[in-house]
Amino acid sequence: MRAGFRILPHTSEMGLEVTAPDWASFYRCAAEGLLAIYGLRPGKHGTAEVDRSFAAETPEDIVVSWLTELIFLIGTEKLVPAKIEVLKAGPQDLRVVIKGNRGNDISLAREIKAVTYHGLEVESGRSGMKARIILDL
Repeated sequence: MRAGFRILPHTSEMGLEVTAPDWASFYRCAAEGLLAIYGLRPGKHGTAEVDRSFAAETPEDIVVSWLTELIFLIGTEKLVPAKIEVLKAGPQDLRVVIKGNRGNDISLAREIKAVTYHGLEVESGRSGMKARIILDL
């Protein structure tokens, strides 16, 4: 399975369809999809660094926590991620380092209020992982 994401139109919301061959690529692609909806393009360098760890019973909880943290970092901490490094990833845990730049003049294509559990199911098997994630705008 090839890693990637696709933005899905949804009534008053937006969705992502994420596919990946492994957990690290899955979480990274979900983040890249979120950044694409924001209209942000990851760069290569950043002066700020944030280390985050997530643990939960299900991969659905991990992906919601992970994307919710990114929404917080972008909206409240004014951090524009430039590079996301996945240090550890599995169905019940995730550890990432986000390198980026802080600034008060972030230009976003749209606001994202929240990551929802609406229809969220992370499918995992021998060919990889797949999920549809709905974002409340």
